[in-house]
Amino acid sequence: MKILFAMDLLDGKCVRLTKGNFGQVKIYSEDPLKVLDEMLEEGARDFHVVDLNGAKDGEPRHLGLIKKIRKKVPGYLQIGGGVRTAEVVHIYREIGIDGIIIGTRAYTDPEFLPSLKCKGIVLGLDILHGKPMIMGWKKEAPMELSEVIDLAEKCGISALLVTAIEKDGTLDGPDFQILKEIMSLTQIPIIASGGVATLMDLSLLSKIGVYGVVLGKAIYEKKIQIKDAIKLILG
Repeated sequence: MKILFAMDLLDGKCVRLTKGNFGQVKIYSEDPLKVLDEMLEEGARDFHVVDLNGAKDGEPRHLGLIKKIRKKVPGYLQIGGGVRTAEVVHIYREIGIDGIIIGTRAYTDPEFLPSLKCKGIVLGLDILHGKPMIMGWKKEAPMELSEVIDLAEKCGISALLVTAIEKDGTLDGPDFQILKEIMSLTQIPIIASGGVATLMDLSLLSKIGVYGVVLGKAIYEKKIQIKDAIKLILG
């Protein structure tokens, strides 16, 4: 299982939201690159970065900072937030982003995903009460879960990023039920996001067979140490 250490960018700062609520922002650092360096020193290699301004505005707002992050990160790097055109996908591919997360546009324009070369494309599947959500988790998607899976499989995407919205930023533990449900529907690699708070959570996620897990608030709040998480996964 791959551990993706999370870094959410808002106005150039390293922050975390609770349940995607921009009214519940906690700033962890004014200098994301310094935070990145500290995490790398502790052994982190793979990262999940979200451009929150991009998610709000519909286009990337931290491209310069993301380029600097890419140069520092030695492993896998996936980026989300505001990826709604083929041009943005091309830009991220050009700078070497491994996983490009697409959300809203994939659900509102059925031709968008099929129009892309889907290698390296990660479909964001944000779930609230069993339903896929879009538009910053504010609106129910015009597709059922089974339809989303069908689209993803036909397009040949690299992974599904499954975020349990009710768990995001809460440290209440992952939503194992929805993860198992989705894994029963597809062989697409699953990246779990939302609620991870303990090493036991990581161990259980590994046992059910998810490809990766996003680890964010638990690291920033010192609930889990990076070296301990890596040691657990490496055995």
